[in-house]
Amino acid sequence: MSIALNIEGPSLSPSHSPPSHSTSCCTDHAWLQSLMTESRAGNSNQVNELEVPSVPSEFRKMKENTDCYEPLVVSIGPYHHGKKELKEMEKLKAEMAGQFVKDSRVTAEEMYSKVKELVSDARKCYAEESTCQFNDEKFAQMMFLDGYFILQVVSDKLEKQNLRKEEFASVRRDLFLLENQLPFRVLIPLMRIYKSKADHIAWKDKASSRQKPSSESEDQDLMKIFVLFFEDIHAIPPQTESCWEMISNFLSELPRKLISRSMGTANGLDFYYHLLDFFYRKFVYVGEELERERGGRRYGEITSWNRYYSVNELKNVGISFMPSNTRVFTDVKFKNTLLGGALCIPPLSIEEETKPLLLNLAAYETCAGWYYARCTSYVCLMRSLIDKPEDVKELRSKGILRTTIGSDDRIAQIFKEITTNLAPNPTAYTKVKRSVESHYRSSVKRWIIENKGPFSRSVVKYSFIYGIAVSAIQAYLAETKEKPGFGNCSCSNATL
Repeated sequence: MSIALNIEGPSLSPSHSPPSHSTSCCTDHAWLQSLMTESRAGNSNQVNELEVPSVPSEFRKMKENTDCYEPLVVSIGPYHHGKKELKEMEKLKAEMAGQFVKDSRVTAEEMYSKVKELVSDARKCYAEESTCQFNDEKFAQMMFLDGYFILQVVSDKLEKQNLRKEEFASVRRDLFLLENQLPFRVLIPLMRIYKSKADHIAWKDKASSRQKPSSESEDQDLMKIFVLFFEDIHAIPPQTESCWEMISNFLSELPRKLISRSMGTANGLDFYYHLLDFFYRKFVYVGEELERERGGRRYGEITSWNRYYSVNELKNVGISFMPSNTRVFTDVKFKNTLLGGALCIPPLSIEEETKPLLLNLAAYETCAGWYYARCTSYVCLMRSLIDKPEDVKELRSKGILRTTIGSDDRIAQIFKEITTNLAPNPTAYTKVKRSVESHYRSSVKRWIIENKGPFSRSVVKYSFIYGIAVSAIQAYLAETKEKPGFGNCSCSNATL
């Protein structure tokens, strides 16, 4: 915004009298008001308050990442609706919605009328320029088909369709794109209609003494459907643990589980915006740690971490790596040991869908303006650890990274591409960074680790020599006992 100020003021001619004081005050007031209006407009753009925002332009600047924000086979919502390459799935949506309504014993009119009631609120969830091309009828039809398509997917009914394995994987990938979300304010009422009708029919068929399910229990059942769907996607193979490790991990995870459970019970499904938001709060967001970091150090008080250390650099100074048993994949911790330490990192499966998922999670928290930026900070931390393919190899050998899509060099490249143009929160993982830095700069520990090899070899060498010497002396003493010689009295007691 450019403002031209006439410092000298207008030239006064005899025919023009100077402006009155009241006119000048009005002009100043109008100018100041325009400044305040511009300021408010600028600030409102910093944090996107839309439930389903579009991907920020800075995320699309990296050409290797552009495709990660675009759906491959199915569009959800208005942002990508009508694209030629996605037409084939629109036919399947209509077929699946019809079959779903038929199986649910709920009339199509009842379900569709509910969607029409929500059209006005649903429009507000998206950028205005993406919805203006749809009238209310077209928008309601899109919400109806997309809503019941998602219900089919989370209910595991998509597997019954004649889809190739690649198409099935692509559908799941597309459901976690930021611009491919359906607001829960549309999806959840549809699920409740379907479930309440099905439960009502089942309840009538059973004994009348049976209590009718409450709305709270119905929501808990719906929550379980989503949780099972996500756990199937984000499956973590069980790790081998000792009894003490199981107890320790249970106690460390207990506060987060209690907070997560209380949030889920108190807020229900209405608390979440959409599928991506649900995933974020289940597998990325750690409530109690977030609050602790917010209440802790600020930007001016950050513990310095002068440089980043790769996996092999840390390994050389006695820091090991081990997988942790948590489903929150950003929950990285540092554990002190006698002479070194261990970075405990949750296992991460690197598949074709992993890069788009991480980038869309990072884009989502950027749009939401979340202070902690947990996903962004996590991928940047992993990028600092992975400098070369050898670092990937070490993490794979420890069971932290699992992949079948390419070489170690390719995995290292993926993390480089993900973190391009991403800025982590400088206060994220402060406890981990502080512990790593403290151990790395510990001269005593480093000396012990660096000299552990030569010291061990010396101990073995001199222990071997000592063993030989002791064995020789013992053999000599045993022989002299059998043959008395000089220095031993040979007189018999009879001669005394």
